[in-house]
Amino acid sequence: MEKLNLSRELIRGALSEHTDPIVACSFGKDSIAVLHLVRQFKPDVRVLWNNTLVEYPDTYKFARRIIKDWNLHVYEAKPRKTFWQVVDEVGWPVHPRNAPGKLQRATERCCKELKKIPTEQLIRIHKWDLYFTGLNRHESRLREFSAQRYGNYFFSKKWRLWKCHPILDWTVADVWEYHRMFDLPHNQLYDKDEIEIRGGIRTGCWPCPQAIRYGKLRHLQYYYPGLFHHLVVVKGLGEFILRERLQRLQGLEYQRIATYLDIGIDKVIKVRPCLFDRV
Repeated sequence: MEKLNLSRELIRGALSEHTDPIVACSFGKDSIAVLHLVRQFKPDVRVLWNNTLVEYPDTYKFARRIIKDWNLHVYEAKPRKTFWQVVDEVGWPVHPRNAPGKLQRATERCCKELKKIPTEQLIRIHKWDLYFTGLNRHESRLREFSAQRYGNYFFSKKWRLWKCHPILDWTVADVWEYHRMFDLPHNQLYDKDEIEIRGGIRTGCWPCPQAIRYGKLRHLQYYYPGLFHHLVVVKGLGEFILRERLQRLQGLEYQRIATYLDIGIDKVIKVRPCLFDRV
């Protein structure tokens, strides 16, 4: 596998130029592959886990297992503010980071508070000089743009360390083939795919509404009904979604959604088709 050989050479070269590396691991399929690759050259390499405090239950279970089985030295980066606090301050992060105008504000703030700030702080405290990630150019336009601009090994002025993306050019199929080749364990979240989500199931923050249009809430309702109820009913995401849609509707569709709001979200969450799969 040519890509695998190139990844190994990249890792070997990067490790030869640095003395204090760290591997970012979300305990998803990509970062597990990278961690396994790096450990072939440096078995005692340390791990940085950005624990947002709202990871899927499967992720926490899998993380505990791998940390124990692989005897990992893990540093946890945790946010100062919770996901719910950020929502209270700036609203629901429903729009993508490349959305026009102020639509992206909530999403940018959420990612900054839960991921960027805690990760950067830990890096500055420990002064690591090399940061391995499982970033993949095929996962989003933003990652493709980053890949084109920086490549797979570069110095980050903002983070003040070198970044290395060993599987930047790998496809999803490449990653799973690597898992099969070395019989790697994987997060059980990837097996819960009876409900289609374009691009496959991804790990991450379970209450994040970014993937609503891909069936995120249907998936959540099917496998984690308790979490779905907490998010949509208790925390109010369902009402927010319906009120957002009301602003662009008229006629019978407007009346239908308005009626659902009057009835109460807790009483209409089982309506089919799902009411909350678009904003």
